[in-house]
Amino acid sequence: MKKTLIISLLSVMAFSACAGSELTVSGLAKNRQTHALFAQMTQHHTLPDWVVQGGTSSQAQNVTIGGVRYVVLQSCKPHDCASQSIAVLYSQEAQKMTGVFSVSAEDGAEQKLSWLNVPDELSIDGKTVLFAALSGSLDNHPESFHFK
Repeated sequence: MKKTLIISLLSVMAFSACAGSELTVSGLAKNRQTHALFAQMTQHHTLPDWVVQGGTSSQAQNVTIGGVRYVVLQSCKPHDCASQSIAVLYSQEAQKMTGVFSVSAEDGAEQKLSWLNVPDELSIDGKTVLFAALSGSLDNHPESFHFK
């Protein structure tokens, strides 16, 4: 019991150190504690290099879905945010990561969404939060996206 508590505390401290240095989508891909979840989330998709190398990131937001706390991260293609972007939901406590990758037509008339590892329990509220992160609605109305 004590050993489990110590291990959990060390994990939280290590994650907090990562979170304190501005958690980003590319940070999730590179961090040794989150790399496996990121790889699982993206395993059936080919994403552009900027996703892992580092895009233009927005400030992380916190949401609750089904009683589980998530951090929402959003990033876009450097110097061309309108064309490509990604949003990720990550829960350290539940060890879950899911996301959406967006590619928009140059004229803005079409947008293709690729859902990344979205489980059934996040198929409605999770997708709502992810799309809100892409559209900017989550930044504008952060308190509107906490679901029981």
